[in-house]
Amino acid sequence: MKTQGGKGGKLITEINVTPLVDVMLVLLVIFMVTATYIVRGSIGMKLPTASSADQMSRSPMVVGVDEKGNYLVEGKPASEADVVAYIQGFVEKDPEVEAVISGDKAVQYGRVMDLINLARKNGVKNFAAAVEKKAQR
Repeated sequence: MKTQGGKGGKLITEINVTPLVDVMLVLLVIFMVTATYIVRGSIGMKLPTASSADQMSRSPMVVGVDEKGNYLVEGKPASEADVVAYIQGFVEKDPEVEAVISGDKAVQYGRVMDLINLARKNGVKNFAAAVEKKAQR
């Protein structure tokens, strides 16, 4: 009688999960990379351009001001109270959170500064401006 398997002659009865883990890690990387594009595309603003624009290393807090001067939280219209609650939620989790401030090209600079001051009053210390990268010539 012949048995299958290695040198011990035992049958292999365990499931090999290594390929499953490999596939799951690849899917995780794909979702992480595409998530930044989904969030940025959902804001729907005409951002100013800059010759140097960097990618964020971690998931930031995203607040903004649309062309009419209304506050936005992750691309959705929000009241000042909603913005404060959103900011405080991030600051409680991570006091060093970075706020990405988006301001439409057409909005007045003072309105964007109001949003930055609101974030600063609620504990945000680090800021970044959302811009579109200029095309290289």
